[in-house]
Amino acid sequence: MKLRKNNNPMQNYIHDAFFEQGHWLLKIRQILITIIAWVIMLIPIYWTLSITVFFNKDLKGQPWSVPEGKDLFNFFEHFLSYAFIILAIITVSFTLYNNYYTKNHVKRHAIYDEQKLFARREAIKDFYSSKFGERYHRRNNIRYYVVTPENNFEIKAIDKIYSKFEDTKL
Repeated sequence: MKLRKNNNPMQNYIHDAFFEQGHWLLKIRQILITIIAWVIMLIPIYWTLSITVFFNKDLKGQPWSVPEGKDLFNFFEHFLSYAFIILAIITVSFTLYNNYYTKNHVKRHAIYDEQKLFARREAIKDFYSSKFGERYHRRNNIRYYVVTPENNFEIKAIDKIYSKFEDTKL
């Protein structure tokens, strides 16, 4: 794959052999499969519509020579029409209700305890400062940092810090 110079960086990572130069066997094979798939899909649709919707009495060689075929088609037409209308109403109703609930309830009420969150934030800031140094120094002056075995966290160390700090602050 050859990298192309382009304003959009994602174009450098897109590779499709169908649209590149050459690859004639691939192009012919994919075009033929696409045409055959469309024919396989369109023939039954044409056959059904020509016998039911576009019915002509002069048409010879009808696959459905008895009226039960048309009755069955009409039944499914009405059934699927009603089902589509009912499902559309239900879908729109649920969407409107979900949007209303999200707008008026979810965004207004905090799902978490803010006081507990701030207490935990302070606890972890103090812990990091004591363990690794001041925040400004950690974020701005260090480009490469190796954690020594003494600075590794114990199992459940953060949970212990949270519970101890919450007990003292809350």
